[in-house]
Amino acid sequence: MAAPPRFLVWVSVGLVVAGTVMAVVGALRTGVSWDEPFHVMRLRNFFEHGWFSVDWSTETGGSTAGDNNTLVYGPVAMLLLHGLCVLVGVDGWHTVSTTPTAYDVRHLGVVLIGLAGTAAAAGITRVLLGSWRWAVLTAAALLALPMWTGHLMFNVKDVPVATGYTLMTLALVAMVSPAPGRQLLRVAGLVAGITLMVGTRPAMASAVLVAVALLVGGALLARSHGGQRPATGEAVAGATMAGALLAVVYPHVFLHPLLLLGSVRQSASFRDNDASGYTYVPFHLATQFPLLLQALFVVGLWSAVTVIARSRRVDPARATRLALVVAQVTVLPLVAVAKNSDLYNGLRQLLFASPAWAVLVTIGLAHLLAWGALRRRTGLVGGLAAVALLVPMADQATLFPYQYSYFNVAFDATGGHAQTDYWRTSVPELLPGIPTDGQLVCGPTRSTQLGAPAGSPGARGVGAEAMLAGRYSSDSSVDCRTDPLGPLAPVWRADGLPVDDLLPHDEFYVVIDRDHPLPRNCAEIAAVTRHRHWRTVAMTYVARCRLAPQPLVGTVAFTHADGENMLPRLWAYAPEGWVMRESATAIDAAADAASLTFRAPSACAETACALVLDADAPADLGAAVNDMPAAVDVDRGGVSVVLPSGTADTWVTFTSTSGAPLGLRVRSMRAVPSGTG
Repeated sequence: MAAPPRFLVWVSVGLVVAGTVMAVVGALRTGVSWDEPFHVMRLRNFFEHGWFSVDWSTETGGSTAGDNNTLVYGPVAMLLLHGLCVLVGVDGWHTVSTTPTAYDVRHLGVVLIGLAGTAAAAGITRVLLGSWRWAVLTAAALLALPMWTGHLMFNVKDVPVATGYTLMTLALVAMVSPAPGRQLLRVAGLVAGITLMVGTRPAMASAVLVAVALLVGGALLARSHGGQRPATGEAVAGATMAGALLAVVYPHVFLHPLLLLGSVRQSASFRDNDASGYTYVPFHLATQFPLLLQALFVVGLWSAVTVIARSRRVDPARATRLALVVAQVTVLPLVAVAKNSDLYNGLRQLLFASPAWAVLVTIGLAHLLAWGALRRRTGLVGGLAAVALLVPMADQATLFPYQYSYFNVAFDATGGHAQTDYWRTSVPELLPGIPTDGQLVCGPTRSTQLGAPAGSPGARGVGAEAMLAGRYSSDSSVDCRTDPLGPLAPVWRADGLPVDDLLPHDEFYVVIDRDHPLPRNCAEIAAVTRHRHWRTVAMTYVARCRLAPQPLVGTVAFTHADGENMLPRLWAYAPEGWVMRESATAIDAAADAASLTFRAPSACAETACALVLDADAPADLGAAVNDMPAAVDVDRGGVSVVLPSGTADTWVTFTSTSGAPLGLRVRSMRAVPSGTG
């Protein structure tokens, strides 16, 4: 294959530098994403008891229960990032910090892992096309993909899987026609790739099986039709060593083959296996990739498949190498489409296909340049290729550092709406506009006036602007300013910002992500926006909201179905300080204070009433009703709080007189006249 035009190589070099700078600078500017605090929690538990699991899985004894996704994730990527934190001095070996600096270091670690994946993709092209000039084009194409560069800044789950998969593919491609004297390098690459990929997501062992099957198929073809045979012995040695290393690092899972099968099942049934639809992947393929680069990919995929079909007998080595690359970009995505898997947040769960996508983009460009050379139009094709690389990089500059919210110009021309900052990494940029005088809810769940959650069948036909913002986020009403699993607590604490609560009890603040419309009970205060083509899109915005207390009629039981969130009408009674993660029949106070609110029955206007809780409570429980101290009676399995005569809208705050965490679990609540049971 002839070398690409020199000017195109230099353009690619410049884009590689620009993409790398963007990733590094963006890693220091983006905030704490959805998954990172949970992975910090998992790593702490891994050090404590050997399970890479969330707290409530460990405490309930259900370490491998499907609802907690324990088997979906492995500790390898987090151990690498933790090692970097230890190296620079922000963590001790068995302490995992949640300071902004620690998160920044982990972000930089993700960048390094992602750049290793970028280099591995370039290495695959070097083997396939025989030139480092083509390899540079692959690196440029990958870094020009906004989805890739955006996730390079923080994504602790998907970037390591993508890099591991690409290292594995590179090692196997090199083993197809092994060069003498590089056995150790090839085996080491395979061990590193499998360990990183499977050790981060155990279900990706399925990708190892696909790749090994292709290599064995290539060996059989070479045996039948002649040609150099793949180094299957090296592949077996590398896979065996990777398996042994994984067993040492995470014996709870990797010494138990049935748990690996459980990992595949848990990964496939995430969020109760709610199907995303057969058109989900095709739609995002058409809208999340730059158009010209996607056109080059189509050419590259077509030419690769054609070569595989035509050369599998005459040149089985070439066919096997291309088949390994095509498999990375197609096999598991096609399985996801066929199974109608529950995918969400665009194609980030299929990010592992991106490096192989860039390789095929380069192959497509090589074929077009060869066609252009025959017609003396090399300059024209090279110019179009430069435009194909430069335009998406310019788009990234306008979205920086939130490139993962990119959609191409064809989608934006339709005026369609798509989610933007699912990850909430723009919250630090929003920080100067966030008030400090009241409760803050990050990512509030939205529902209809009748309490149907957004996206549920009961909300069908209700306009997004008619939704109400609740005082909770998915499974928690803990104030985002102090919530260790939220995106704001580390920087709020580091900056010494106040945690005041000066608003009326029926008012609160929300941070809304993904460019969701403003709920009808809120007024916007400030926003983080970016320009995408000719549109202005919001990453996150902060608003002030109001919710009136709900009438307390009869007994309200805090229950929810397994694997589902508690209904909004129940969360309306538990506005601050509660989580529902540890029990399907109760809510738990997560810190040192929690509040319940309601409109008392009309009978309480004439006589004193008591709020009666079916609850487990500490002996030193204290309470205030509408900010005034109230009498509390704690007995086995119950709590009673005296409500003053004439009480209507009621806000009951529980604290521990010792100042310790509450340890309060509430199963139900009701209001009764004082002196009755």
